[in-house]
Amino acid sequence: MRAHHDLLLATSRTFAIGIDALPSPLRDGVTLAYLVLRVSDYFEDSPSLPVDRKRAALDLWADLIEGPHGRSAERLQELRGAVAATDEGMPDRLAALEVEMILDGLLRLPPAFLDPIREHTVGTTRGMARWITKGADFPDEAALDDYMFEVAGRVGLLLTELFAAHSPAVAARRQQLIESAVSFGLGLQTVNVIRGLHEDPDRGWNYVPRHVLSPSPGEAVGVPDPRALGTEGQLRVLDFLVGKAGSHIGDALAYCRSIPRRERGIRVFCIIPALLALRTAEASRGNPRTFLEPVKVGRHDVRRLVLAARLLYFSNGWIAGEERRARSLAHGPGATRPARDPSG
Repeated sequence: MRAHHDLLLATSRTFAIGIDALPSPLRDGVTLAYLVLRVSDYFEDSPSLPVDRKRAALDLWADLIEGPHGRSAERLQELRGAVAATDEGMPDRLAALEVEMILDGLLRLPPAFLDPIREHTVGTTRGMARWITKGADFPDEAALDDYMFEVAGRVGLLLTELFAAHSPAVAARRQQLIESAVSFGLGLQTVNVIRGLHEDPDRGWNYVPRHVLSPSPGEAVGVPDPRALGTEGQLRVLDFLVGKAGSHIGDALAYCRSIPRRERGIRVFCIIPALLALRTAEASRGNPRTFLEPVKVGRHDVRRLVLAARLLYFSNGWIAGEERRARSLAHGPGATRPARDPSG
């Protein structure tokens, strides 16, 4: 699996930060699941491919994931042939060029890992294809949540299934974890939306619901570029997205507290992205520069957060404090729910 790990590092350094904490063979399953989704992300996000080619590639990729019955050298070549040379700078493109290696790795996984990976990554990939056809017009928050469930909420369910397949202690809390797993994915995806405010409109996507762009009833705005809004409008967009992110990240940290303390690696793996998302959301709050450049957590702060996760992973009190910090973004300072200790 070394080649898959190297490909993971090449496609996403952020995701790979905590994956070394996972025990084997769980680490292999999570790595393969991530690589499968990076291929899907490439075909959804490519700025070079027209909609019909994106949809065809996503449908073909879903067919290939579902099982070896539809796999052939011709179909693999067809998928690789859909990768645009003009997208050379996209890290996800590297995964799309290695689909055969990724599929070979999948088939070597035990069924307890392979089956949920197939189920949820196929669902995500077909969901992306559906939204590619619908286009990037979100009339309200419900439409945005539907999109984000397809591309990220399912991932929360997938990871929970993999954790439960590996650990009887997690399996005993599976239902409790499932309740917040989708929200975990939505929190990370909402932060991705915030981070893309400066560039997503250039590829024809605007994830901000119309009722946030234009809160006045009857005001015809179409689907404007949020970068073109005045200061008041931009702050309204950030208030909505940061508040939404804070609520979901709070749920993500509650999810982390629900993981049994004895599962150190799983806890560390989950805490790191939740904290990085929280710090990114905090840096975006009331910050108009979010519309000009990507909001980043500094390397020093990243190192500090990773170290804290590795040292304090067992502390439900510490995680609960971060949860309150996240929920304050949604509800205002002091308006937080009491944090319950679910791990005992």
